[in-house]
Amino acid sequence: MACSARSSNALALLEDGSVWVSGSNANVDVITTPERLYNTEYRVERWYPLWYDDRRPQPQGLPDTLSYGGDKVDVILSDEDLKGDSDNLNKTKAIVIRTGFSTHAINFGQRYLELPTAYTATSAGAGTLHVGQLPPNPNIFAPGPALLFIVVDGVPSIGQWVMVGSGEIGTQPTAQASQLAASQPWSGGCEGDGNGEAGSEEEAGNRR
Repeated sequence: MACSARSSNALALLEDGSVWVSGSNANVDVITTPERLYNTEYRVERWYPLWYDDRRPQPQGLPDTLSYGGDKVDVILSDEDLKGDSDNLNKTKAIVIRTGFSTHAINFGQRYLELPTAYTATSAGAGTLHVGQLPPNPNIFAPGPALLFIVVDGVPSIGQWVMVGSGEIGTQPTAQASQLAASQPWSGGCEGDGNGEAGSEEEAGNRR
């Protein structure tokens, strides 16, 4: 990176997966003298990961809210999202991140949580990701705004802002942990002939 963001820096994860970087050294006053190794820094940078220009998954059906326990959410992933292979549902995750706020190399309040998932392949190249809610324990992930990403084979979707719980400090409603059925891979039948539905759990085991 071109800018030296040292002890009094700030970093934030953005919706597109890049990282916003700003900040400076801990000089008592503004210092911009040429002989100073680390001057006061006013520039701002963005860091871009290697996959930034790859095609992003574009999941359909993402929720606006997440609860502590409760019913699952069905997220639709297309042939393009799964790179033409529904087996990539095995490499798909649902991630909730709270970006927090950072200074002095510490990110206060940041949280990262992988939600429980299962899937149903609806064709040789597409499928539905069944996403469970957060665990029924608000201490794991406090209420408030957060980003939800669907990550396919290491490449995330554009993050969607969701509200976790009530969004307010205080007692949160909880429900039973989300119940997810076993994942159903594609059975190998011809699409559209009625024989291509995902097979039974036993059949799926035989195909692995």
